[in-house]
Amino acid sequence: MERKVLIVCSFVGFLGLLSAATGFGAEATRIKGSDVDTTDPSQCSYPRSPALGLGLTAAVSLMIAQITINVATGCICCRRGPHPSQSNWTIALVCFVVSW
Repeated sequence: MERKVLIVCSFVGFLGLLSAATGFGAEATRIKGSDVDTTDPSQCSYPRSPALGLGLTAAVSLMIAQITINVATGCICCRRGPHPSQSNWTIALVCFVVSW
């Protein structure tokens, strides 16, 4: 059991670090106002930037980490066994929705 926990925590930790690194990379490579070329007053030309790909990678890695934690802990949709008392269930549901 402890080996599974270590593997899940390591995987989710890696995804979190990947998300942070790609998020900072996306912010660093985004297009600034000075990069926009205005050759014609009615038309702008934007250069290519890897920011979109990096941002999507950050978002997808966070989503995979969230799904992994929810499945591993048996939270809400992946629950094994009966539900706890009504007050605990309401708190768990609120935390689940807020975490997404």
